[in-house]
Amino acid sequence: MFQFKFLNELDDCLKTINDGGIILYPTDTVYGLGGNANDTNVTRKINQIKKRKLNQPLIHLMSDIEMVSCYVKNISKTALEFLSDSNPTTVIFSNTNSKNTNLSSIAIRIPSDDFCLRLIKELKYPLSSTSANMHGFEVPNCLEKIDKFIKDNVDHIVRTSKIFNNKPSRIIKMIGDNEFKVIR
Repeated sequence: MFQFKFLNELDDCLKTINDGGIILYPTDTVYGLGGNANDTNVTRKINQIKKRKLNQPLIHLMSDIEMVSCYVKNISKTALEFLSDSNPTTVIFSNTNSKNTNLSSIAIRIPSDDFCLRLIKELKYPLSSTSANMHGFEVPNCLEKIDKFIKDNVDHIVRTSKIFNNKPSRIIKMIGDNEFKVIR
């Protein structure tokens, strides 16, 4: 993205998300649907767009370990290694910080994409994220292949010609400090 377009898209996304809207945007792995991760109405809207259970949890994209530590108590060395792995990895924690979230568990990933990281840093709170496909269908690798229903029901689309080779992130569930289970 050219710097001018990057900044314009960033401003448009910030406004949309701060107004409670949903964005369709490129992540480091796939095109995603996102919004304010702390807003349960946003989660409901995203799940409605994907045509899946309305209370289905979403991944929380965070900018850095400092932000993660606001939502998770006592992050183990093993979990830190997964979060900083070059292979995009989502980590599910059950040791949530109850003063910042009412969730009993939380799925977190720190993306490597510059646009995502800048957006999250500007928001100063996590960005909810899920792949931009209808529930149960294949994840599209570019904007053109995303279902028209999804495009018609988001509040802002970040347009890029990027074609993704990556699969969605792997998912690891922390069981103890050093124990984990590979979910995907």
